[in-house]
Amino acid sequence: MKKLLNFLFSMQMMGVLIILFAFSIGTATFIENDFGTPAARAMVYDARWFELLLLLLTLNLIANIFTYKLYKQEKWSIFIFHASFVVIIVGSAFTRYVGFEGNMHIREGQSTNQITTMDSYIDVKLEKNGKTSELSEKFTLSSVKSDDFNESLSVDDSEVDIQLKTFIPNAQTTLVQDMSGTPVIEMVAVGSAGMNGMQNFTLEYNSHKMVENNLLAFGSNPHPNAIVFDYTDSLRMISPMPLKELSMMGGDAIPMAAKQWHVVSPRKLYDIGGTKLVIKNFYPAAKFKYIQGQDKNAPTLLVFDIKNGSYQKELIVKGQKDYTGKAEITSIGDVNISIAYGSKIMELPFSLKLNDFQLERYPGSNSPSSFASEVTLIDETKGIKKDYRIYMNNILNHEGYRFFQASYDTDELGTVLSVNHDRWGMTITYFGYFLLMLGMAWSLVNPYSRFKILGRKSRKVKVMAILAFALGGSSLSASAQDLNVVPLEQAKNFGEVMIQDNGGRFEPVNTLASEVIRKVTKKGKFKGYPAEQIFLSMIVNPQEWQTVQMIKVGNSELARELGISGKHGAFKDFVNEMGQYKLSKKVQDAYSKKPAHRSSYDKEIMAVDERINITYMVFTGEFLKIFPNPKDKMGAWYNPTSTVTAASEDSLFIKKSIVLMSQALNSGNTKTADTYIDGIKKFQKKFGSEVLPSESKQKVEILYNNVNIFKRLFPYYLMIGFFLIIFLVTHILRPNFPIKWVVGIAMVILGVGFLLHTAGLAARWYIAGRAPWSNGFETMTFIAWGCLLAGFIFAKKSKLALAATAVLAGLFLFVAHLSWMNPEVTNLVPVLKSYWLTIHVAIITSSYAFLALATILGMINLTLYILQNNKNKDVIAENVVDLTRISEMTMTIGLYFLTIGTFLGGVWANESWGRYWGWDPKETWALVSILVYSFVLHMRFIPGLKSVYSFNLASIWSYSAILMTYFGVNYYLAGLHSYAKGDPVPIPSWVYYSVAILFALSLIAYFNYKKYNYEPETEEA
Repeated sequence: MKKLLNFLFSMQMMGVLIILFAFSIGTATFIENDFGTPAARAMVYDARWFELLLLLLTLNLIANIFTYKLYKQEKWSIFIFHASFVVIIVGSAFTRYVGFEGNMHIREGQSTNQITTMDSYIDVKLEKNGKTSELSEKFTLSSVKSDDFNESLSVDDSEVDIQLKTFIPNAQTTLVQDMSGTPVIEMVAVGSAGMNGMQNFTLEYNSHKMVENNLLAFGSNPHPNAIVFDYTDSLRMISPMPLKELSMMGGDAIPMAAKQWHVVSPRKLYDIGGTKLVIKNFYPAAKFKYIQGQDKNAPTLLVFDIKNGSYQKELIVKGQKDYTGKAEITSIGDVNISIAYGSKIMELPFSLKLNDFQLERYPGSNSPSSFASEVTLIDETKGIKKDYRIYMNNILNHEGYRFFQASYDTDELGTVLSVNHDRWGMTITYFGYFLLMLGMAWSLVNPYSRFKILGRKSRKVKVMAILAFALGGSSLSASAQDLNVVPLEQAKNFGEVMIQDNGGRFEPVNTLASEVIRKVTKKGKFKGYPAEQIFLSMIVNPQEWQTVQMIKVGNSELARELGISGKHGAFKDFVNEMGQYKLSKKVQDAYSKKPAHRSSYDKEIMAVDERINITYMVFTGEFLKIFPNPKDKMGAWYNPTSTVTAASEDSLFIKKSIVLMSQALNSGNTKTADTYIDGIKKFQKKFGSEVLPSESKQKVEILYNNVNIFKRLFPYYLMIGFFLIIFLVTHILRPNFPIKWVVGIAMVILGVGFLLHTAGLAARWYIAGRAPWSNGFETMTFIAWGCLLAGFIFAKKSKLALAATAVLAGLFLFVAHLSWMNPEVTNLVPVLKSYWLTIHVAIITSSYAFLALATILGMINLTLYILQNNKNKDVIAENVVDLTRISEMTMTIGLYFLTIGTFLGGVWANESWGRYWGWDPKETWALVSILVYSFVLHMRFIPGLKSVYSFNLASIWSYSAILMTYFGVNYYLAGLHSYAKGDPVPIPSWVYYSVAILFALSLIAYFNYKKYNYEPETEEA
């Protein structure tokens, strides 16, 4: 028994459990892709064996905390973040077993305290002689594996057995031939309205139906005026009025006398006083059976076998997830039984009243830009009656219940709120997240941590080298499309005009133009032209620019559906020949979904819709709030389309100045155009000088926009840092290799870059009038500045420190520009507008770079093993060990970033729609990556996997988990982050070649490693 326990709580078992856990959840994502989310939950996530696996992992972790005495003072940092995983798992257990989710639907003017649960249940109730017995069991249905339902209930002195026999998802009825069945006719009736009045129906034996004011009967005559069908040896019909028989292939009509039996047959058309009947099929013996259909909104049909002593019966129940189950009632013996399947109704101790549902749309279109619910919280027990506004990322929290804006009714008179009740689970889990971040951050500076020990052991490196392969990419020229652009000089002049953005800030048109063009095209320039030139051209020549392919469409499937060949579409590509917006239905569907259920395809539709509407607002002049309104106490400015209440002369100027300027530019009269632009500037100074920023601030802002210093800096940081690392590593291998002059030049270039970086931050501070770290972009640029400052501080001790921080600074600036390419230029409340999301993406992306460096160092080390011989084996072995230490340090911080970033993504999701972990494929594969790298960093505790070669080999192949997370999920799996909606995408041929080369590298290096190296296997805590 002791040996068994020692094995269960050993590091070897830990490795097995981690790999098994990673394999299980990775496999679950493919099950979800092929068979649906319910199948993945039933087979993996909600399975008892999966809970047992998590329990064993937790117990193993606790045991190893004591085995390796992590509770000692010098190891507190390691203890804290290892213990945090135990806390997080405990919190998730509370969420799983105590917390619940649901939906609250409210119509305007109504109040409710009821929610519909997200989980589905089978509810059973027995009744006999006034006594009852009830059962309610949470139940998951899946086409691959479902929960078992086989229960026995007792009531009075009777025992009833209930077993789920089978179920049919998306059930629909169909006719099948069955000799035990009855005759059935399938018919089509076409009324006087033509094809629009077509009606498909069936007529069973001994039944009747009213069709187009004609009573049709089969086998019986319920009325003297009925048209009756009958069947003996053939199908016959008798009518109280004359009929006509026509062939479907045409020809003359054959009259059919009234009140006489006539043989009828399928695929003949019978004209009955303007109503035309067609017999599609006739079944002499048939039954209706349920089959699985294509309608995803159709209910699921469950078939139960019920036994009560010698009595046995079958009961069919219909129900579906997210809808309240309707009970089916029957009797078996002397027991009445009702069974229902679906969501349950739960009552809250308070209620919400919907005062108003607000759906904002883009000007000039029907596309929603945001929606919100104005509600009143009514809690009579606490005497609370308070108004709240619920919208995306702005929740209502009361008594542990959290309400999120999820969806709305199609008539826009009702709202659907997601409800989450998980006070204990969320609190414990968030505490675990806090401990995780605290422990990981502390371990990076704790002198007794593995990270610091590795730093001290390295011969040449005191600070870890960080490399980001963010360099590259090609700037292919755009298609040769002739563009009618205004002269640059007039564009620059117009760029100096001040404008009021949708947030009320006053900025140069130059700034808004930059934001608009980046938002629409996802580029800083468009076909080589600066943003302000493109922006003014769109205003001056809207008709021509509606045919320019400039609107970014990031999803290839959506582009194909729209008939767009490249990655950009023209405004007219989104409108059909009838002038209707092609994406209207898709946009409505995307916005009507709950945020947690929106896929990347849905989000791309919403993003493209936003770009289209922004383009429309530029064409119509909606953005041009450039005319002050001195009468408006709120300081709102006019655009050329506004209803103007100013004096007649000013009103005429507001209405006509942009039109006249456009006419002058189109006719080539640039001097006249400048006159109107200068007139607008004078008008602004006359009526808006009190609210405008100073002229010096305006000029600095335009200069800042044009120089674009941060975008220009990050390639230089990355390039200089990358090459400096190469020279320094070469110097390690060849100590006589001269690097002094290289280091000197690099320091001068980086010093100049640092000064320019500082000037850019100072300019942004001056323009905004506040410290430049209030959003994600500013935070990343400031952190990049701090990294480079730290590099210069430590440059005397280690030049690798400067090289590493240069690359890291470039990385942070690169990540900053990921959000910079998606600015907020409209008055939206976007689904993804969250500070948590910005930090989550930045940290996750940074982790990929750290882990990529570990992969590259692993390749370098295996290459060095291949180059090893009797003459250089000792030098190479020594340097490989040194680089391996750097690699382990890099991997450590990469894993920390990946872990923290992943869980911060959970915080964002929880604050947005109330679920911090939903087993979406993207977050699942992020967890797989965490587990893989955790295993690699703990290999040194496992006999047989401790060697330097094993670590470097693992550091190369483990990056495949990152590639799967970043690319594989997007293109090969269905989920919220998927681009291809689960459709298979051909694997590029270079992937196979790369795998083959890496395999050969690994194998050759192994043989040379075994030949020239000997490593005593010692375990380091």
